[in-house]
Amino acid sequence: MSLLSVNASQFRNLTAVSFNVHAQFNLIVGMNGSGKTSLLEAIYYLAHGRSFRTSRSQRLIQHNSDAFVIHAKVAVQQQIYSLGLQRDKQGELLLRLNGSNVNRLAEIASLLPVQLITPDSFRLFFGGPKERRQFFDMGLFHVEQSFFDYWLRFNKVLKQRNALLKTNRHYDSQFEFWDQQFVELAFELQRLRYSYVAQLESAFRQLTTADDLMQSLNFQLQQGWPEKVTTSEEFKQLLHQSFSHDSRMGFTQYGPQKADLRIKKDQWAAEEVLSRGQLKVLLFALKIAQNNVIRDNGQKQPLLLIDDLASELDQESTRQIFSYLRDINSQVFITAINADHVSPFIDAGQLAMFHVEHGQLTARTDDDGRTT
Repeated sequence: MSLLSVNASQFRNLTAVSFNVHAQFNLIVGMNGSGKTSLLEAIYYLAHGRSFRTSRSQRLIQHNSDAFVIHAKVAVQQQIYSLGLQRDKQGELLLRLNGSNVNRLAEIASLLPVQLITPDSFRLFFGGPKERRQFFDMGLFHVEQSFFDYWLRFNKVLKQRNALLKTNRHYDSQFEFWDQQFVELAFELQRLRYSYVAQLESAFRQLTTADDLMQSLNFQLQQGWPEKVTTSEEFKQLLHQSFSHDSRMGFTQYGPQKADLRIKKDQWAAEEVLSRGQLKVLLFALKIAQNNVIRDNGQKQPLLLIDDLASELDQESTRQIFSYLRDINSQVFITAINADHVSPFIDAGQLAMFHVEHGQLTARTDDDGRTT
């Protein structure tokens, strides 16, 4: 997969922006408020159907406009796909694939694997388990075709069980029915997640082979229920035993919806012993490793969006991150205020540069004569 072009109109301060994409690195330079982050946000929105900056889609629509539109062309295994998305002020979402309407965002998302790194991405370490589940499940979605179906089915069963917990005060045949499905799907998700995290850890170790600190870290996937529970019968018994507590709380306390991925050094969580600069290097290594797993298994070229790369990084950390980026199997989009913070680390033939000002995008040439 390769993103070929992007068009965005009436999206934040981008009235009408269109640009062809470089197959490797795309550097977007501009002052704060110029619209460079909005370009990344538009790409992210097309892939995820939501913003990484606001939960209110109406705020993304340019003033005095009724809707925003994002369009892209993507090449997948020598076939070109046209992807389109429109969101209006009433919240209605229109999705189009090759000129036809589609009902499920997953049809577009499956063609456009997109990961994001922003100054807020430290939530991967300091946020709750949900942040980390979203991280590894995103990779699994693009690597294992069966995952999304299992995930949808499990969430329907979980929703039904939680609804019953709020109305039924006695464990009866209804719970037995849903618990049977719950357990079967839980073990399938566990199997897929363990397999994927093993691939992720392998890619991480291959990427960071020259970094002793990164190599000393351990990956621990916590499945969401006690490790001693290893069979379906044991899990069903656990659900039965925890029924009274679940009923009081109104939700199911055990299951893959509680899974977590912990990165540890010795017995300590990475966020407790690593400096903020070291955590940022770890963050990049994890995202790049995930991109490489997606590329190697899913025959897709993922996109990595990096907003404000130079934030909180010293020169040595920047060099280390770019040593990882040279091994990435992805298209990369980077925003920066100053091109000199990024362009010296990338070969001229691998980079296209753009300048954004007042929502307008133009190709630019750097001081060494490189041009898009």
